[in-house]
Amino acid sequence: MRPGRIDDVTCDGIRGSAVTRLALAGASVPEIASLTGHSLKDAEDILQTHYLGRDVKLAEAAMRKRERKEKRTKSVK
Repeated sequence: MRPGRIDDVTCDGIRGSAVTRLALAGASVPEIASLTGHSLKDAEDILQTHYLGRDVKLAEAAMRKRERKEKRTKSVK
């Protein structure tokens, strides 16, 4: 490895990681695609194929959102 160089890193890998990090931060697929330059389909495919199915943090965040929504719905009735 040469100084200042990271082996086994590609632009596509960095962009894919950005897609995942943005999703974990709560960005929507259209927001992600507009930032990374992916099509909506490509951004969704990246998330489905490589990342989201295995990400516990994202699953936990989804459950918290669902629980908050249920609490709001119950308090309105």
